[in-house]
Amino acid sequence: MASQSETDRWRQQELALTAVEHRLQALGEYLAVYRASYASSGEGRHYARVRMLRQDIGRLRAWWWYLHATRRGASWLPLLHRLVDLLAMFVSPVRRGGRRRHSSGMLRHLTSHSLIERAYAALEEDMQGQLLTVRLAQYQRPTDSRSREISLLQHQLEEVAALRRRGLPEPRRLTAICHILYRVMTVRQWLGLQLPLANQVDR
Repeated sequence: MASQSETDRWRQQELALTAVEHRLQALGEYLAVYRASYASSGEGRHYARVRMLRQDIGRLRAWWWYLHATRRGASWLPLLHRLVDLLAMFVSPVRRGGRRRHSSGMLRHLTSHSLIERAYAALEEDMQGQLLTVRLAQYQRPTDSRSREISLLQHQLEEVAALRRRGLPEPRRLTAICHILYRVMTVRQWLGLQLPLANQVDR
């Protein structure tokens, strides 16, 4: 039983890492396109949008770092959790519609909880699309291998759905984790130290 529980936990961590990595790639590509499209506009709201995207990427990177550290049992996690316990009570993430108002009055900024939940939801939608494609192919030309693939995808989809529903900490704690590690990563970058996440997206 303990072995199965450990396997399930490892699988959930793998799915979470995959979801965040895919979302980082998508946001990085969107940021590059957005910069190219509005680089010469000179409008303040476009600069604000770029800053927001960079912050979203930074918080996602911080959550990836936390997931990766949890999986390998990093020695600094107990200290982080103590800091989170102290700071979480002062965090007040606004969850109305999953967004909070940006200071420009024109943009909406995702909370950390909504940002990561959307990454998980995007992976779930991607798997739903894969499952639909395989099912259509199986309907047209049934095969045993495709039937096994459908069963595997269905199981993975259930795991991702469970991850999105129950795989996130309480919003205040999640927000504290992301903000603390985001600040640490920013300091590491200023000091010229290697960032904990591979350079998957353009900063």
